[in-house]
This record gives sequence, structure tokens and C-alpha cells, in this order.
Amino acid sequence: MGLFKMSGDLFGWKNRKTGSVHQYKAADIVSASWIMTGFDAYQLRILLGPHKNDLMVRFDGFHEKNFADLSRHFDAHFKVKLQRGQQAYRGWHWGDVKMEGNNLQLTVDGCAAFDIHAQEIAQVTTPSKNDLAIELIQDDTRDQQEDQLLEVRFYQPFAGDDDAEGPLQQLKQKLVKKSGVAETKMDSVALLNDVPLLVPRGRYEIDIGRRALKFHGKSYDYTIQYSSINRMFLVPRPNSPHVNFILSLENAMRQGQTSYPFVVMQFDSESVHSVDVNLEPAELQQRGLEKLIEGTSKNAQSSVEVCPA
Repeated sequence: MGLFKMSGDLFGWKNRKTGSVHQYKAADIVSASWIMTGFDAYQLRILLGPHKNDLMVRFDGFHEKNFADLSRHFDAHFKVKLQRGQQAYRGWHWGDVKMEGNNLQLTVDGCAAFDIHAQEIAQVTTPSKNDLAIELIQDDTRDQQEDQLLEVRFYQPFAGDDDAEGPLQQLKQKLVKKSGVAETKMDSVALLNDVPLLVPRGRYEIDIGRRALKFHGKSYDYTIQYSSINRMFLVPRPNSPHVNFILSLENAMRQGQTSYPFVVMQFDSESVHSVDVNLEPAELQQRGLEKLIEGTSKNAQSSVEVCPA
């Protein structure tokens, strides 16, 4: 609960319980909608411009009697017309999906069902050719007793086309680009192929960058920022030729409702491998690395993973 306020060039909301203030400039408004959400219950929905990352801000708790005053204020001071909009309410779980700026929107019969901002996305995966899974960032500041949406899945019926770049793959690429979940804005330092993971289970290609590790699997991709790694362990397995390289994470990786506070990689302690390191000679010397690192799997691969951090 809080207090909504407007002035000649600003609008915002103040939380009565915490005192936190959310304030926005009227000049940033692209459009404003008046949406009915229940019996005499309305939501003020305001879309901000591209320079504000196409942010959609919502204010609930209004009544029909508030519309006239709000509409006059928007016209007179913000030079924006407050439009009445419709919300999809039939409960249908199919519709049209499209990207509007940085917002993923689902509409049913032309009415807005829901939208997801790209900055709310934690991960985008395609578990199968017809499925697209979007995991959302968990808000740790909210009351843990409150329900929170953490995952949305889209399904597209098989259309008889074996083309790998179908609509879902195209949508995935757009979401990845907009959200930056698989982007670390860095060059790859080294690439490890076909690394077996015990947690989460599977075989992954590990792309070692300057600021993050990328895990590319058959169904799931993960990105781990080095800043979220708090400890690393190299643990021999008793009575086994394998050794485990373990990453302890400050922010656990998530796959659906399952969280992974640890990532456990398994290497053969005796097999010999080589890893090419994509760094300039000066930086190789600074980090104590060689252009080509050769040795047992655990030594060659774990040394490369540790140094870029």
C-alpha cells in the first residue's frame, strides 16, 4: 500500500510501510492506459520510452471515479491522452506473442493478457523444439510468504517443419539479445568441450570468459558471473579415477523450481588434455598461463577456469 502523486512534470508512488519512493518524469511517457482489473478496480499502466528501456510501470487501487481527474491531469500537464484499455479475462492460455520494444507481450483476441520485461528474465531455454521456457529473476526483497511468478512456458504445436530456426528459436534469440542473459560482453578466453556435470546433471560445453562462465547444454544454458562464486573445491573421489571440481555459488543457479547452490564438474584424473587460451602474450604472462595448457584434465581445465576470475 502506498500513495500515488502527480505534479506538473513528475509522477510517482511512495510505500507507506518502508518509505521508499518510485518517481518518474512525465516527459518519458509514451502512452498511458486505464485498465479494469475487477469490480470498480482499475490499474493505471504507463509505458516509458526507449531511453528508459521501455519500462512498463503499473499503479493499482484506483476506482472509476478517479478516471476523470487523472485524464484531465494527463491532458493538461503531461500532454498524453489516458486511453481505456481492455485486459484479457477469459482465462484462455493461448494467444499471440510478440516483442514490443523490450517487453514480451501475450495478447488474446487483441486484448493484453500479460507482458514480461526483458530485465526481469533470468534465463531462456528451449527444453524441446516446441517449448520455450522463461525463468524470471526472483525478488529477494519481497515477503517470502507472497506468491511470486518464477517461470513461464510457451508451447507451439508442431507445424511439420524440421527447420531448427522456427518461431520459438527466433523468439528465444530476441529474448536473449534483449535481456542479455547469455551475453557477457566479453571475448571467450577458452572453451571446454563435453564436460560432464553431476550437478546439474548432463554434459555441457563450458565457455570461459573474462567475467563469467557460460554452460551450454542440450536443453539448458546457464551463465555464472565470477562475482557470484564464493568458493571452489577440487575433491578427489575415493576409490575412483575421477576428481570433482566444485563451484560454490552465492546466488544459486535455477532450473524451474530447483535451485543449485553448487555446480559439480567431474574430470578423469589420469587422462591428458590440452586447452587453447585466447589471451595476449602480456596477459598470459601476467596470469601465469601459457598459450597451450597441457596436462591431466583436472589440472589443465581447472587452472584455466580459476585464472580469469
